Parts: sequence; C-alpha cells; structure tokens
Amino acid sequence: MGFPAKLLNPGEEVAADLRPHWKFLFGPAAAVVVIAAASLVALAKSAPRWADLVLAATLVLSLFWLGGRWLRWATTSFVVTTQRLVVRKGAFRRVAREILINRLTDVSCRQTVFDRLLGCGDVLIESPGRDSPDVFPDLPRPMAVQNLISQLVAQADRAGYFARMPSLGPGQGDVGHGGGFLDAHASVADQLAQLGELRRQGVISRREFAAKKAELLSRM
Repeated sequence: MGFPAKLLNPGEEVAADLRPHWKFLFGPAAAVVVIAAASLVALAKSAPRWADLVLAATLVLSLFWLGGRWLRWATTSFVVTTQRLVVRKGAFRRVAREILINRLTDVSCRQTVFDRLLGCGDVLIESPGRDSPDVFPDLPRPMAVQNLISQLVAQADRAGYFARMPSLGPGQGDVGHGGGFLDAHASVADQLAQLGELRRQGVISRREFAAKKAELLSRM
C-alpha cells in the first residue's frame, strides 16, 4: 500500500516510497530453512523422539520470528516527498515521524561490503537540534536515495533563497546558484567577505555558500 494521497499537502508529491530491503528478513528466513532441513534429516535418519520434538518446537519458534519480522517489514515505510521525509512503522501501535526537507543539514549513506553486494545500506540524516544523525537502516539503493534527498534539499534551498532575495535591477549585483546578493564590481576578497556574512545571517545555505565560494576562488 502506497503513501495515502490524503496525507499530502497542497502541491506536495511523493518522490519515493520505500520499504526495508529484503535483508531485513534474511535472519529469520535462514533460520527457518536450516531448521526445516535439519528436521527432514532427523526424520530420514529416524532420530530419537525428543530430538524430533526439539526440532519441531524450534521450527515453530523460527516461523513466529519470521512472521513477526515480516509484519514489521510490511508496516514500515520510508517516504520521500518534495517537502518532507515521513517514516511510518508499526502494525498495532502506529508510530510516524516527519522531517521537513528544508530543515535537513546533511544526508549521507553507509554500506558494508555485504550491503553493497545486496544493494542496500543505511541512510543518515542530520537536522538542527539533534546531537547525532538519524539512521534509517537497510534501505534499498541507499546512494540513489541519498542523491534524491540531496536534490530535493538543494531545490528547497534555492526556493527559500529566491523567496528571501531582494529584487535587483540590471547590474545591481551578482545572483546565481548559491550566489547570494553580491556586489559584482567588488574584488573577489570583498565578495568572499559578503558571502560569509550572508551565510552567517542564514540568508544562504551551507551548500550555496560552498558552491559560490568555490566559484569565486576559481577566479583568483
């Protein structure tokens, strides 16, 4: 079941609706397969009755483990929209959390060698007021998810920047991606100082500051 359209804000669109990677089910599924195979071998070799009972009880427990894990998988979703990240989980006790796209300060991903082989990994999100990043584990194609969120953050940064930007007449300033309101006739050093002040005031984002700073330094 996809993200309900009735929960979307006006003008908001779903960019990705993900469930955890099948790796999430690997542990209990492997346990079921191994114990089932052991039970068949025990039956074929006419193992003692107590061994059959132990294997049967273990198989039932592993099936319950797999069923519970599958229920968690089926009721967990990581949704990326054009305005926010929405994480929903829980079958009986529903828990939901939202993070606004324009509040994100950094997004990264983390993969082990095994994760890279399977095509999954963790996505780490940093936002103001949090001492450590939020970790969303075992997502499929984490690098693609990271890239998607970064693009949406950049779009939100640009939209917020242009909404705050003063109107300029021809030749009044230098405005570009991450450019800020800079005096086009000032030296590169002065423009860097102006750029730093815009970043300090929160007029431009960290990404815009870094992009424009690199552009100015390339002129020196």
